[in-house]
This record gives sequence, structure tokens and C-alpha cells, in this order.
Amino acid sequence: MTPEWTPGQQTDAQAEGWDIFEASGSELNKDGDRPFQLQACDEADIFKGYTRDTDAWQHVYDQAHAGSLLHQQALNFLRAGSLPEFEAIIHECSPDGCELNEEYQWPML
Repeated sequence: MTPEWTPGQQTDAQAEGWDIFEASGSELNKDGDRPFQLQACDEADIFKGYTRDTDAWQHVYDQAHAGSLLHQQALNFLRAGSLPEFEAIIHECSPDGCELNEEYQWPML
């Protein structure tokens, strides 16, 4: 089952100041393997400054580990559809990187 990122999830994420954006034309997707990116919503003004996107990554990562279905679904979606973005988030946010192991899976609720 391939995870989806629905309009309802987008609305909930944007209320927190972040979302997953289609980014096929971005420099990070120059190899065609990072078409979706988790970014701060600039207009929300919740995550600020130079680190706003990595701050949004940390927020999503922390909430996923706390059991939030929305945040787990976001990471599942990226793992399935934009693996280098998922890997970048894990490398930035995880103390041990266990989510990169083949046997580790976020709960598919």
C-alpha cells in the first residue's frame, strides 16, 4: 500500500506551519529522485529564519516519534515517494538513524 498525502493532511500540516510540496523543478530534485520535499510554509511564519525547513523537519520527526499519525504519515509518504528527502530528514533529526534500516517501518495506521 503506497501512502498518500491528502488535501486534509495538507490542511492539518499547514496549520502547524509545514507541508509536503511537489518540487520536481527544484535543484534538490535534479536527479529526479526527490520530487516531494517537506518544507516550512513561509506565509505561516511559524518556523523562521535560515533554519526554518530543518526546524520543520525536526518538528515532524519529533511528533512522529511521539505517536502522531499525521507526522508518521508524512514520513511514510516521503519514504515511499521521495526517499532522498526522507533520508535527509532522518540524518538531520535522528540520534541513531534506525529509521533508515530495512527492517524499520513507521506504523501504517
